Amino acid sequence: MIDLNATLIIQLVNFLVLMVLLDRILFRPMLRVLQERQERTEGRRRQAETLEAEAESIWADYQARIREAKAEADRVRTQLIQQAEARRQRLLADAGAEAETQLAKIRARVRAEADEARKVLEADARTLAQELAERLLERRVA
Repeated sequence: MIDLNATLIIQLVNFLVLMVLLDRILFRPMLRVLQERQERTEGRRRQAETLEAEAESIWADYQARIREAKAEADRVRTQLIQQAEARRQRLLADAGAEAETQLAKIRARVRAEADEARKVLEADARTLAQELAERLLERRVA
């Protein structure tokens, strides 16, 4: 059988004193340190999540701005191409009109010179024909 004597009670008291001392000296500070560590870890995790959310927001904003800038650049490029095409069409039309005007002037001048040359040639041909006829006939032809 088990004897309940004073040694058992002293050991029980020693155990309880040791438990109280360990609780105050070791367990509570260790639990407090672990709790603080857990709180810091959670705080930093939440901060990291917040920073990650901000980074994603900034990235999305950046991507949106890039898309807007590309769209604006495309719009400006299209507008410049349209303006250049319109200017090219105007220049071609102006050049065509100028060419037609110059061509009409040249044709008129060529016609006038041809008419003048024809008149001169006709006069020369008459004179030449009259001289030839006079030489062949050896008399004056009127």
